[in-house]
Amino acid sequence: MFKKLALCILVAAVACVTTGLQAQEMTDDVAFLRVGYQWNTLKPDGANAEDVKLNGVAIEGEYNLNLGGMLLGFSLEYAYLSYTEDKAQDFGFLSPMVTLKFLAPGGFYIGPGLSARYLMDSYLPKGQDEPDSEVDLWVNGVAGFMTPIAEGIYLDLQARFGWNLTKNQFEESGQEIDKNYDMAFYVGVGTRTRSTGI
Repeated sequence: MFKKLALCILVAAVACVTTGLQAQEMTDDVAFLRVGYQWNTLKPDGANAEDVKLNGVAIEGEYNLNLGGMLLGFSLEYAYLSYTEDKAQDFGFLSPMVTLKFLAPGGFYIGPGLSARYLMDSYLPKGQDEPDSEVDLWVNGVAGFMTPIAEGIYLDLQARFGWNLTKNQFEESGQEIDKNYDMAFYVGVGTRTRSTGI
C-alpha cells in the first residue's frame, strides 16, 4: 500500500513538471498552520520480528515562498506518537522540513521534500531506559489541495508520505531497523503574507 502511494505521488509530481501546469492566480507568499494524524511503522531486520507501530497527532507551522507556479516551504513540526500495542510508550519528535510544491490549476499541489527528525522526549514505563535522542534524515512526498474560504485565507488539506534514509533512532535497542516510513494527513488554515517579487 505504501509503495503504491509513493509511486502515485512520484508519477503525479513528474506529470506536473513535464506538462508545465501553471498555478492558480496567487502572487503572495502564504503561511499555514496545520494539525494532523500520523502513522509511523518501523520494520526490524529479522525474519520473525514484528513491526513496531507508532500513531499520534502532529502540529505544523509552514511558511511558503511563492516562486511563480511553485511554493518553497519551510516548516517545523512537532509530533506526539504512542506505541499502538499498549499506549504505554510515548515519543515526541521535532522535524524541520523543506518542501518544493508544484501548483496546478484548481488549487492542487504536489512535490518532494527533505526533513530532519529529532527525538525531543520520551515517556516510558518505570524501569525502562529512555532511548538516546538521534537525528534522522527523511525524504518526503506531499500532495494536497488548498482553496480560498475568505479574502486572503485558505483551507488546506494535505497528505504526506515519508521514508527514513538514515534509521539512527532506536538503533541502540539491539535490533537493526530494516525500514522506517510514515504517512500523515493534515488539515490547516493559511493566510497570504507578502509578495516575494520573484
